[in-house]
Amino acid sequence: MTRVWFNRTFSNVRAVLDLIRRGDAAGEFRLVCTHPEPSFPGFVPAHEQALEPAGLSGADYVDFCLDFCRERHVDALWPGKEARLLTEQRPRFSAIGVRLLSVAAPESLERLHDKARFALEASQFHLPTPETIPFRTVAEFESAYERLRFTHDVLCIKPAKGVNGAGFRVIQEGHAGLEGLLRDGVYSIQLGCLRQLLARHPPAETWLLMEYLAGDEYSLDAVGDGRRLIALTQRRKASGGAYGQRIVARSDLTQAVSELTERFGLTGLFNAQFREGRHGPRLLEVNPRFAGGIGYTGAAGLNLPYLALRGLIQGFTEQDYQEAPRLAADMTVLEVAQYERHEVAA
Repeated sequence: MTRVWFNRTFSNVRAVLDLIRRGDAAGEFRLVCTHPEPSFPGFVPAHEQALEPAGLSGADYVDFCLDFCRERHVDALWPGKEARLLTEQRPRFSAIGVRLLSVAAPESLERLHDKARFALEASQFHLPTPETIPFRTVAEFESAYERLRFTHDVLCIKPAKGVNGAGFRVIQEGHAGLEGLLRDGVYSIQLGCLRQLLARHPPAETWLLMEYLAGDEYSLDAVGDGRRLIALTQRRKASGGAYGQRIVARSDLTQAVSELTERFGLTGLFNAQFREGRHGPRLLEVNPRFAGGIGYTGAAGLNLPYLALRGLIQGFTEQDYQEAPRLAADMTVLEVAQYERHEVAA
């Protein structure tokens, strides 16, 4: 039996652990989950759970991870928190017999996390990124805005480093007053307000000004072996108040993720985001981790978390390669829900 540790990560790890256990009929894996919060949802499907000390980071967190691996006899670590730093310390984990299941090499992880660098590199891909210009000062913003606004009707901003869409805003021109808040929604900012913020409080980190893509959004969950795309689920997110997500199979998106797998050496389970624009789909970002909607893949009949873990630990099979890239069948998944009583100590 292989003991696999999932250190601190997002709450959607619950779906990942649940799907692995569903696929692991032979009981080959024992799943260990840790988090600082006793009520963390990921504890429910795990075989074992433990509390992490709060506030650790950097080298101190690496030392904690090494000690935990020794104490709990961990065979493999699927890193969440400090994934890049842990990957850099792979030799130290190997020395104590622990496999680090990182999605990519440290340098590739840095390229993926830095969205300014990634946008520049990915502008030449099969499906390129939206037209993007980085900025840090009001002068740089004004120059970039004048350039992009000449060719694009609507622009948007987001930080060069961030997760879960934090900081993303669509730029609204004009002065709509309070009524504009109702019409434009929470993911917008008035151009005048943005200019004032930049003038008064220039950002400490780089931000991106981008063309806004108004079409359908696609979230692709994928498994790679570092060179080749093994399996893929393409989720088209519902818009306009519709429910659920549509599982599709677009060849252009499959080709794009195959290119990403090879270029960045993506191994195991990862996610890529695309959105339709005036000239077709554009690549938004690659997340070297599982996505928030990973549960939809199980409902669509393709158990990517189990496939990834089995492939990483035991190697992908000849059948895996014969079927690659395996795609989930076209369907609509309305909801992924799970109800289970779980009590925690007060």
